[in-house]
Amino acid sequence: MSIPAADPAPGLKLLRFGVRLLRVSASTVAVVALLRQQWLAGGLFSLAWLLILGAPLVFPQLEPAASPAAETEPPAR
Repeated sequence: MSIPAADPAPGLKLLRFGVRLLRVSASTVAVVALLRQQWLAGGLFSLAWLLILGAPLVFPQLEPAASPAAETEPPAR
């Protein structure tokens, strides 16, 4: 039995949740704006969604870390 490692930054979970919420909101607003034929707003929100989608590439800490137990255990058969 191993002791789980402590999360180094407890606020990081809240930040990840906020980024996911922002990503979903931007895509939803973009679709609604495009359906209402508001092309400029739809295009800008689509661009914002694409930029938010690439945020984990710029800030790798936004990706959830794999648990150390998952890396050391052999795959189940």
